Amino acid sequence: MWVSRGDGSVIAVEDVGEPGAAPVLLCHGLADSRLSARSFTPVARELGLRVIAPDRPGTGWTGPRRLRRLADWAQDAALVLDALQLRSAALLGISAGGPFAAACAAVLPGRVRSLTLVSPLGQPGWPTYGMAQGERVSLEVARRAPAFGGWFLGRLAGLARSNPRLFIRVATSELPGADRRAMAQAEISDDFLTSYVEAFRGGSEGVAQDLRLLTRPWGFRLGAITAPTSIHHGDADTTVPPHHARRYAEAIPGAQLHVHPGHGHFSILEAAREMLAPLAPR
Repeated sequence: MWVSRGDGSVIAVEDVGEPGAAPVLLCHGLADSRLSARSFTPVARELGLRVIAPDRPGTGWTGPRRLRRLADWAQDAALVLDALQLRSAALLGISAGGPFAAACAAVLPGRVRSLTLVSPLGQPGWPTYGMAQGERVSLEVARRAPAFGGWFLGRLAGLARSNPRLFIRVATSELPGADRRAMAQAEISDDFLTSYVEAFRGGSEGVAQDLRLLTRPWGFRLGAITAPTSIHHGDADTTVPPHHARRYAEAIPGAQLHVHPGHGHFSILEAAREMLAPLAPR
C-alpha cells in the first residue's frame, strides 16, 4: 500500500498478518526493506497480529526525504498510523531499525503501546568490541563517508541480483555458526535476498542516509522512553554485539533484557513467536 506525505511523495508499506488485528509497526534493518515483514506472516497470523512495515525515505518504493536527525523519521511513522486510522501500535525494531523504533517511542509516546527491540544497533560512540572485523570497518567508513558506505552496499545488491549464491557466501563469511546455519535455509536466505535487493530499488541514497543518521547524534534520549520495553539479543551475535543490548536495557527505564543463548543476528528470528507473543491480544 501507499501513504501520501502530502508533497507528492509516498511511503511504501507492507501490511501482513491479520487485517484489523492488534497492530505492530516494524522498523526494518539497514540495507533492508518493508518486505522483511513477510517473514513474520505465519507468526502474526497465529498470534492474531497485524505487522505494518514502511520503507524509510529513499528505500524501496518510498520517496526520498531529507532527514536532519534520526528522530525526524517519526514523522513518517505518524503519517502511516494516521493513514491506517490507528491511534497507537506496538513498535518492533530489528537490528539498525532498533534506533528508529526507539525514536518513535521517545518522540510519539502517546502512540506507542510497547517497544520491542531485536538485536538493536547502539548509539554512536558505543564500543564495537565483539563485532566482526568487517562490521567494525563498515561502521567506521559510515561515520566518515556515509554516501560511500551506501554506494558500496548498493554494489553488493548488484551482486545479489547477478549471483545470489556468491552474495550469500560473501554476506555470511564472518557470521557465527548459528547464523550460517540459519542462512543455509532456503526460505531465510531467499527472504534476505529479496528484501536486500528491494532496499536499493531507487539507488543507494536511502541506505546512505540511514548510515548518516545512525552514526550521528540521534536527536532523542533513550531515557525519555516510557513505553514498556523488551530487548532481545543473541549471545553469539557478532553483527551487533550483545553489550549494545545491555546498554539499551540500562538506559531505558524499566526495560527487560532477554538474552537468547547460542543465537546470532539472524538465527534469533527463529524465536519470533516467543518475542512477539507478548504483543498479542489477551
